[in-house]
Amino acid sequence: MPFKYLLLSICVFLCTVATAQEIDCGKVLDTEPYFVKHKTSEKDSLLKRDIAILKHCGNFESIDSVFLKGSMLGTLLLDQVRIGKPATYRTLIDYFNDYKKTIAYKDFVKGLLLYRELAQKKINMANWDTDKELFVRMGFTAVDLDDFKSFLTNLAGQDLTYRAALTKYMSEIEAMRIDK
Repeated sequence: MPFKYLLLSICVFLCTVATAQEIDCGKVLDTEPYFVKHKTSEKDSLLKRDIAILKHCGNFESIDSVFLKGSMLGTLLLDQVRIGKPATYRTLIDYFNDYKKTIAYKDFVKGLLLYRELAQKKINMANWDTDKELFVRMGFTAVDLDDFKSFLTNLAGQDLTYRAALTKYMSEIEAMRIDK
């Protein structure tokens, strides 16, 4: 019985601590994120705190998580600082809110969703006319598409996803480079 009470006490304590650490957006939005002046890694707890502040105080969708990396955030914030804005959480959140209203963002989301779908999708040449849309969006020319389609045809029976096939394709192109 005493173990149950100890466990219950620990749970109550952890819940209290977690609630006490809620982020007050009014207090932190106009402060400088940690990653601005520090080289960070994805495991850095203070970078994770920066990201938690952005997620909590910003209007981020799950798809936006691709932007929530230290190097990406640093690059985006630096661009905003260069045009005279302060290096704050608010600047980043305002940037994202404005970006989300653009056609470029809508295209980005559509492309990312398509990429994720094709990353899991097995090659099926019967669906090539539909599936090639991602590769067109990636900048493949008509010649590139024909070459990639031929490459995929040669992979028939290997049960690969489009992402795995693209990786193989790019490796073969890299191997053929003469300027290595």
